[in-house]
Amino acid sequence: MVAGTAAEAATAAERWADKAGVSVELVAAEPAARQVATVLSAVWPQPNGTAPVTPELAWALAHSGNYVALAVGPDGPVGAAVGFRAADGEGHHLHSHIAGVVPARQGGSVGFALKQHQRAWALGAGLTRITWTFDPLVARNAYFNVMKLGAGLTRYYVDFYGALSDGINVGDESDRCLVTWWLTGQRAAAAASGATGEVDLAALCRMGAVEVLGPGPGHEPVLQAAPAQATRLARVPADVVELRHRDPAMARRWRQALREVLTTTFAEGLEVEAVSRDGCYVIGARRRPAR
Repeated sequence: MVAGTAAEAATAAERWADKAGVSVELVAAEPAARQVATVLSAVWPQPNGTAPVTPELAWALAHSGNYVALAVGPDGPVGAAVGFRAADGEGHHLHSHIAGVVPARQGGSVGFALKQHQRAWALGAGLTRITWTFDPLVARNAYFNVMKLGAGLTRYYVDFYGALSDGINVGDESDRCLVTWWLTGQRAAAAASGATGEVDLAALCRMGAVEVLGPGPGHEPVLQAAPAQATRLARVPADVVELRHRDPAMARRWRQALREVLTTTFAEGLEVEAVSRDGCYVIGARRRPAR
């Protein structure tokens, strides 16, 4: 266990849960695991009615000492998260497989409270790192991960899950970015205290930042090269889920364009330094410590 840090994280997690109007509880019995499956099905509905995480799997993970939690409000469960212990070349960590908040409670800090609870649990278990994947075309999630939580983007996977048929991803390839959250770092601690960085895009442009991806006259993606040392800006649609339903072909064009930008970013050892609220990635010319 990391001395001091776990207790501080637990205090912060309780504060954020209170602010969101929920209690975040670890699953300790099979009926609660069924509630986890119900919540996650409301976030990612499947055409055949199956749950993205079955009750049996949620309970097996919880029973074997992994992270399975519910956010419960006055009217019942409104959020859930499932993760498992993992190991890679950097050591042991928690991999957060899935986390979501029911549509009616999204945007109300429930997701942030869940992640802060997850951070406290991991630190209490002696783990100082959490990873997860997310769709980099979903602008609000990119902002949440990088700016609200203080995490870093560390790898890009092309079509990670293969074809998905839920109501959010249907008709698109499942590219994902790997998020790495260093739990004892300054950025994570600042986020737990409520600090959220913001991006001044106008100032960056005055300083020579180059837009390498942005919308053209017909809202199509336009790619542009940038000098080697320039800060790069990559804009994505504000709501790609709506775009997938309205114009699937255009959404796929944005997928391919952002894939080109971000695979180049990681191949060149660059870093996504920030993300604006409206979905603009800020890519630095040199990798900086992400912790």
